[in-house]
Amino acid sequence: MSHSTPALSFPQEAALGDDEEQSMEIMSLDSAAESHTRFQNSISRYSFNGLSGTKQSPVQDTSSATSSVKTNLLLKSPPTSHLGKRSRTQYELPLTEDASPSKKPAKKKKAARGYSSPEVYAHLNHLNDCISESLDIIFCGINPGRRSAEIGHHFGHPSNHFWKCLHLSGLTPERVPPTEDFTLPERYQLGLTNIVERPTAEASELKNSEYKDGIAPFFSKMARYSPRIACFIGLQTGRIVLDYVMRSRPKAERPTFSPGLQPYKLVHSKPRNGTAEAGSETVFYSIPSTSGKTQGYQIPDKVKLFTQLGVDLKMLKDGNLVTANLVEIMP
Repeated sequence: MSHSTPALSFPQEAALGDDEEQSMEIMSLDSAAESHTRFQNSISRYSFNGLSGTKQSPVQDTSSATSSVKTNLLLKSPPTSHLGKRSRTQYELPLTEDASPSKKPAKKKKAARGYSSPEVYAHLNHLNDCISESLDIIFCGINPGRRSAEIGHHFGHPSNHFWKCLHLSGLTPERVPPTEDFTLPERYQLGLTNIVERPTAEASELKNSEYKDGIAPFFSKMARYSPRIACFIGLQTGRIVLDYVMRSRPKAERPTFSPGLQPYKLVHSKPRNGTAEAGSETVFYSIPSTSGKTQGYQIPDKVKLFTQLGVDLKMLKDGNLVTANLVEIMP
């Protein structure tokens, strides 16, 4: 016995006629027109009126704010890779001091001059010493600068700090101009000389061998004039002279160079001024160059060393400066 399955039927949506479709389109357009009219009326009170001025719409432009938020998010949260490690982006690049608008670019240091042969400055004049016997201090410069050679006076360049340091330290009661350098021995018991005689624009134009060649004549000069203290103006001179004095010792046993009182002395065979006991001595000092180009030591630092020189001079005169442990050298 067989059964037949009744056919399923679904209600079909009634088709709209042309007139009904056109009517619905008109209603939709009318509704849109009414909505547009209501929107225009709602914002008309915020529109510009030449008499009453301008009212600002509560609707704000969020494009710039959105952009700012995005930028802040990018700055605070740089992108990460799929491994979880932060990848370096332009937002993570460190800001350097040079990139800061408040920082001025550092001035480039002028390169030091190289060696210059004597012929280069052969046209400059020789500079005479300003010394006499039995002075308190004889200052020994490196060599005459170009300006000093041109005017014929020691430490003659306006930027040189020698005369200022001499006064501020109390070694002279007034600031002496370079043109009066020849009066130092008689007025203040001070003298001036150089380790190298030939002039140059800068000390870097000398060879170290020229320093060494000047050491023996310098010691002979100190033996002749027998000052209480011989002070090198220039640490390079002090280092080279120390190496020369200690040259017979192994390097491991040589004292380390430092500014101030040096670890050697010159013993004289003749008395000072014909009145002191035989065996009087000259001790040695080293102070940084007083050139305005010298780096690492500013005027207060130099004045402090000049002041200490004056203190040690007084102690030496009073017999309170201990020199027994200094290495004796002969000219």
